[in-house]
Amino acid sequence: MSYTFRPATRENTPLIIGIAGPTKSGKTYSALRLAVGLANGGTVAMLNAEGPRGHQYADTFKYVTCDLAPPFRPTAYTEALKAAAAVKPAVLIIDSASHMHDGPGGVLEWHEEELDRIAGNDFKKRERSTWAAWITPKAAENQFIYEMLGVQCPVILCFRAKEKLKIVPGKPPVELGWQPISGERVAFETIFTVLLPPHSKGVPDLDISDMREPFDSMVPPGKALDEDLGQRLAAWARGGATAKDRTSAANPPPDPGATDKDVLIGRVEAGFDKLAMPAADRATLSEKFCGVADWRHAEAGDLTLLVAELLRRFKTRATP
Repeated sequence: MSYTFRPATRENTPLIIGIAGPTKSGKTYSALRLAVGLANGGTVAMLNAEGPRGHQYADTFKYVTCDLAPPFRPTAYTEALKAAAAVKPAVLIIDSASHMHDGPGGVLEWHEEELDRIAGNDFKKRERSTWAAWITPKAAENQFIYEMLGVQCPVILCFRAKEKLKIVPGKPPVELGWQPISGERVAFETIFTVLLPPHSKGVPDLDISDMREPFDSMVPPGKALDEDLGQRLAAWARGGATAKDRTSAANPPPDPGATDKDVLIGRVEAGFDKLAMPAADRATLSEKFCGVADWRHAEAGDLTLLVAELLRRFKTRATP
């Protein structure tokens, strides 16, 4: 077999977008607005695990649904993904992917069922069999992931979210803030995930969202997710330049340090606050990643590393 190398070109990039938030944060409405922009007149399809609530915007948006019912096995989601190909959607919404994790018959309940099958009421055997009981549910979740990666259109994953605490022996609990309810491997596949706080009406909190270049500059702060953003994301996926790319090419900044550094310092301080990190721990972490105890005097590149570490800590999960 021969292997060919060619210059990398961004074109037809698959988009898997996450929208996470608690009840009444605007997840479904935001997903539909984003989907309309992404679809550019094509069919918007939804895998709906939310029952009648998945149809509540039928008078506002045109979309087709496939209603899922318990048990919310990953295998059911996988089969629904395969069936969706028949309607040739321009965008596919999964609302919500959280049901697959902690809903009736989802991965967590399936794990308990496997423990019952393997060990019954023998509690010592159940303890020994905990990891073995994950094999079948996680294999099914893995199959879903690879089926989703093969979908020939943008996918929007809606996640429920809840506030989490990290229990540290001998210390007060650490607030981790709002976290998507999902298996880690499913959430990992999103190209970015925005977090909608309670009653935010679709306006994401970008300080606690899981963003990366170039999407951190494409998603405007303080603005609801909308059709225009969907259109810009679709253009980027096709290979178009972002507004930031065009601005940089036309007017290369003489010194990118000042403004970028101010933004990074703001993100670092917001991360410290979200993690409720004591002053001494902030200085220690800054010393480790930036070489100085006061992060305000650090280099921009080192601040980027510190921001990444704070995001990693913020996203630490208690579930397997």
